[in-house]
Amino acid sequence: MNLVGTTAAPAAPAGDAAARGGYILAEALDADPGAAAPDVVLVAAGGEVPAALDARRILQREGIATRVVSMPCAAWFRQQSRAYRDTVLPPGAPATVSVGAGAEVGRYELLGEAGGTAGNTALASCDRGLFDTAGLTAERVAATARATLARAAGAARAGERGRP
Repeated sequence: MNLVGTTAAPAAPAGDAAARGGYILAEALDADPGAAAPDVVLVAAGGEVPAALDARRILQREGIATRVVSMPCAAWFRQQSRAYRDTVLPPGAPATVSVGAGAEVGRYELLGEAGGTAGNTALASCDRGLFDTAGLTAERVAATARATLARAAGAARAGERGRP
């Protein structure tokens, strides 16, 4: 894919995760320290981050290990090494949800097969009250994460039944 107008990611000095395009903002609090990946990864940028963090609190209380990833620039994130991208967005995560209030250009392809979206593509304001009015709430994000996780679990069960 050739993205017109996309600049190269700036060199990321140590500790400047935003220059890498995406980074772990809040790690999952997992009861299983041996887990390879969290149950859910919420990917957000800008004004959507508070809704993702609040949804994480809801899901964690329910026992769903949830990571929040800040993704200020998906194009820069895609330029990072596979090892870095897999550390931030683990391929083994059962559910990855993009939390977006506007165009989510570049994030959809990062979601994988077990991806979902929670947002309103007609909304492009960072006004928190407007987010709530338009439906981009922590509760909606949490509901989308639960549904995406359930869909992934159903697909896994169906795959197991189909094996000889």
